[in-house]
Formats: sequence, structure tokens, C-alpha cells
Amino acid sequence: MTRGLRPTARGTALTVLGVAALVLGLLARYPGLVALGVAALGLVLAALVGLALPTPLDVTHRVEPARTPRLAPAAAHVALRNASPWLPLEVAGTDHVAGRALPLAPVRLAPRGTGEVEVPVPTDRRGLVPVGPFVLERRGLADLARARERRGGSSTLQVVPRLLAASAPPPGRRRGHVGTQERVEHGGTDLVGLREYVPGDDLRRLHWASTARVGTPMVREDADPAQPHLTVLLDDRAAAYDDDATGDGFEEAVDVAASLVQACAGDGVPVRCVTLTGRLDVEAPAGVPGSGEPLRAAAHAADRLTVVAPGGPREASLDAAVAVPPGGGAVVDVLAVVTGHRAPLPALLLAGRGAATCLLLVVDPAPERVLGAAGAATVVRGPRAEDLLRGWDLAVAR
Repeated sequence: MTRGLRPTARGTALTVLGVAALVLGLLARYPGLVALGVAALGLVLAALVGLALPTPLDVTHRVEPARTPRLAPAAAHVALRNASPWLPLEVAGTDHVAGRALPLAPVRLAPRGTGEVEVPVPTDRRGLVPVGPFVLERRGLADLARARERRGGSSTLQVVPRLLAASAPPPGRRRGHVGTQERVEHGGTDLVGLREYVPGDDLRRLHWASTARVGTPMVREDADPAQPHLTVLLDDRAAAYDDDATGDGFEEAVDVAASLVQACAGDGVPVRCVTLTGRLDVEAPAGVPGSGEPLRAAAHAADRLTVVAPGGPREASLDAAVAVPPGGGAVVDVLAVVTGHRAPLPALLLAGRGAATCLLLVVDPAPERVLGAAGAATVVRGPRAEDLLRGWDLAVAR
């Protein structure tokens, strides 16, 4: 569809000149001026009519890949095809990427010829990046008029957090008989809940005492006390990061959170990811390492983290954000708080009071040291997600 059909400054000047010559020629009964005016107006009219005719151009717009990690290369491909069997075309225009119009180099197409233009798509920010449509720019006769046409539709690139290598959390802990917490290195099962029997359950897991009491077959749910339960708390307050100019600090923090969730899912470790403002709360349940369900849950968490943006109040409820995960008596064995260097760390330490192990992963553009301590918590500092995850590996290996 032709849009923006209009005369240029040259076409407007020629139109004014033609009208003036035509009027003066008619008033003065001077055929030469009348002919000049008609010729000038005819040229402008021919330019407008030529642009009003459809262009024999087929445009196909696609983005490859459609989903990519942050900072990975991605591009939009604009495929052009001249549908005319005899008319050559010179194609010029712009492609819209993330709300910006990027001019494309002109491409000359022979009759029935094809061509393709590649447009890089920025991936330095997570989110859904709209790409397209391609806008064809046309010039009429003697550049007296111009037109713009939208061609080829549009696409969306999903930029997800980076998933970097990270170690699994340290072994879990359980409550001792005297109220302390003791490390459990191997085996054992703890009763964490009861539920009604469903077809397919192992009959050896029936809890006979409860079955006799309620009159309905009840199955025990057991948890391995040596299995860690990781909670990743992402500080999504804008005030915690020095992102006035670039916004890279929060992007690195999201990469850390997504990588920890992925690492746990790969090892079959139950993990929960929450934001400080409470706008996100997702879980990847325990399962067989490398099995489908935990990895699907981790991919879902990455999708949810794709659209998380910094914001919210300066002070958020830590008690509301860090609650005991579902599952009866399960505790938060390991708490990883991912935040920025402007966040008040003493306040964040309150989040780890119910966890056996607490680590603060701080995005700091200029850290004085990588590993440190604040109270009972280990503090890891670094400017990039790779630095923080290396510090995480060192901390959990202790």
C-alpha cells in the first residue's frame, strides 16, 4: 500500500510555478505561458501518478534466530524479488528495528532478479525486540514526488538472559534435634507431607496410620535431606544499580539469576527464583538430572526473566519475597541474593536469616575484592555475570 505520497520541495515549487504561469497566461491571453504552466503541472501529475502505481516488488522479512541469548549475534533478513519481467528496479528504504529506522543500502534488481539485505539487530537488552516492517522509499520523475510503502510484515526477536556455566549449590542441611542445623552429606529420606493416593503410586509408600485415621488411602511424600534447596532472590529495584546511562548492571544480574536456575535444573536440584518486589515467583522442581521437567521449568523461568524490568520502591518487603518454598517442612538451604552495588547489604542480610547458607552476589563495576564476608553471609563482587559466577563456584566449593 502506498503511503506518504507527496510532492517534494522541487515538485511543490514547480507546481506553484505552473499554476502562476497558467493563470497569467490565461489572463494575458499568452499561449506560451499557458503551455509552460500546463507542462509544469503535467510533469508533477505524471510523477504522482507513477508513484501511485504498484511496484512489482516482493519483500519477505524474517529474523534469524527468533530466540537468542543476550549479546549473541542476530540479524533481520530482507529478501527482495523483482516481479517484473522487463523493468529493472533500484530498491532503497529503511527497516525498523526496536523502534529505530535503519536506512538500507540501495539494491539494484534485474528483471526477475532477487537480492537480500541483512540488518543487524541489537541484543544488548533482554526483551521482545520488534523488527520491521521494511519501508520502501520511492522517488518519482525528476524527484518531483516521493512515496513510502510498508512491505514484508514484521517479526519479533526474543532476547533471553544468558545461561552461563555455574556449579550446583553445596549439599543441603537439615534441622537437628536440638534446633541447630547439621550438614547431611548422604542419603536418607524425611517425611515432608501426605497426600491422597492416585493410580500409579507405589503402594509401598502408603502411610497406613493416616489411611486408617481418615479412611482414604494416603501416600507419604519424602524428601532427601541431603538435597539442597536453592532460592535465588533477584533485587529488581532500579535504585540498587548504577544504570542511569547503560543499564548493564541489572542485565548482568538477570544473567546470574537465570544461570543459577539453569545449573540447578541440570543437576536435578529444586530451585525457586523470586524478585524483591514480588513481581516474579517461579520454581523448577526437583527431578532426575537432565530430565525434561526441570529443564522445561528452567526455560520457563528464563522466559519470565526476559521481561523483568528494574523498578519498584526503594524498600521492598523481604519477608514477603523470601518465604519457605512449598513442600511441607522444607527449608531454604541456600539463598543467593543477586543485587547491585548501591543496595544496602545489611538490609538484604535479613533475607538470609532462615537459610543455612547465604551468598550475596553483587554487581560492582569496580570491586576491591572478589570474595568477602558480611556477617554470616559470603559476598561475591564482580562487574560481569561471568565474574560473579566464578566467585559463586569458589564459594560453594569451600
